[in-house]
Amino acid sequence: MPWVGTSSAGQFACTTTAQRTLKDLRIKRKGQPVFVLGHVLARKGQEAAFEAFNDRLAVVKFGDGALVGYDPRELLLPTEIDEHGVPYFEIRPCRSCAVLFPLTMEESDSDQEPDQCSDCMA
Repeated sequence: MPWVGTSSAGQFACTTTAQRTLKDLRIKRKGQPVFVLGHVLARKGQEAAFEAFNDRLAVVKFGDGALVGYDPRELLLPTEIDEHGVPYFEIRPCRSCAVLFPLTMEESDSDQEPDQCSDCMA
C-alpha cells in the first residue's frame, strides 16, 4: 500500500482564514498537530499528529500509538503553537450549522469572536 503526499519541509501550520483543516494545507508535514472530528467516536475530540496519506485518507497517530485514517476535512489545525511546540486549539461550534471550526490566533484574541464557520459566512 503506497504512502504518498508527506512532506518534511517547512514548519507546522496553524489556522488561517484560508486554511482551517488538514485538507486546506498544500504541504502536509509529518508530525503536524491536528484536532480530530472524525467518525471514530472513541477518538473524536482528541489531538493527534499527521503521519502520511494512504490513498485518500490522512493517517494520524495518537499519543497511545494508535494509527487511524481520516478524511483530511475531519482534521482541524491548531490555533497556535507555542515556542515549546505545544499546540493550542480554540474550537467553536458554528451558530448556523453546528459544525466545529477552529479560530485563527487573531480571531481568538479579538473582542468579537466569529460565531459562524467560513462556509456559513460566505
